[in-house]
Amino acid sequence: MSERIIDPHVHFFNLLDGQYEWLQGSNPPSWPNLETIKRPINAAQLQQTSPFEIIGLVHIEAGFDNKNPINELNWLAQHLHGENYKAVGFACIDSPPEDFNNAINALSHSSLVGIRDITEGADATRLTHPNCLDNLTLLNDCQLMFEAQFNVENLAITEQLIKYCQQLPNLHVVINHAGLPNNLSLWQEGIRRLAHIPNCTIKFSGFELFTAILQTQQQACFDFILQCVGQQRVMFASNFPVCQINSSYQKRWLSNFALCKTHSLWQQLSYKNARHCYQL
Repeated sequence: MSERIIDPHVHFFNLLDGQYEWLQGSNPPSWPNLETIKRPINAAQLQQTSPFEIIGLVHIEAGFDNKNPINELNWLAQHLHGENYKAVGFACIDSPPEDFNNAINALSHSSLVGIRDITEGADATRLTHPNCLDNLTLLNDCQLMFEAQFNVENLAITEQLIKYCQQLPNLHVVINHAGLPNNLSLWQEGIRRLAHIPNCTIKFSGFELFTAILQTQQQACFDFILQCVGQQRVMFASNFPVCQINSSYQKRWLSNFALCKTHSLWQQLSYKNARHCYQL
């Protein structure tokens, strides 16, 4: 068993100074254990709950201040001082190219490795906007990655993302939360298509969000992704603290460990791939 892991999808919250309108506004998510999820925590406290040694973290934007997302990165630099970490910030992927360029310039920070703009459900149509190619080209030129969070079973959107990846073969795209499976047959077809795109990596995480996916189906989803995509392009991640909808941090990582049939596969997906992807 490898004792070292890198967790490439965590969120640290600062509810006192940040906005987090999605979490503490007038319409917060109706998740179980919401108060536990909102509880502040630092990296040292997270390590105490982990069954493995965390040697690197990737913080994914969490809505601290979407009008001035650099504020989240500046707070993280204090909150994670001394930790080995990288950060993915927020920028609106379909904004006018001049605005997007200004947003990326304003996000300049030593921890920044990419941007995420959530486009789940009907919001996925934003990925078809003509501005997206220009903005993804800028990310490519800046050597920043794009964290894509959308429903892979929406095959029209998956095909659009594939076109972007083919047009920009050096752009690294990371699919968040296993592509948000719901309709498993359509999701499998989307994964099959993404498997042919070498600059696309998939995070195996977020299953607490999928009410239609039973716990027993996670192994089947994992085996399918691995068979299609290969072990070089899959990463385990926790989605902490959101994983606490139905699982502790400890149980989340032990569940990931249990999915692997070999020690080398565990090392690849829990450490090596994330280390290479995020240069940690």
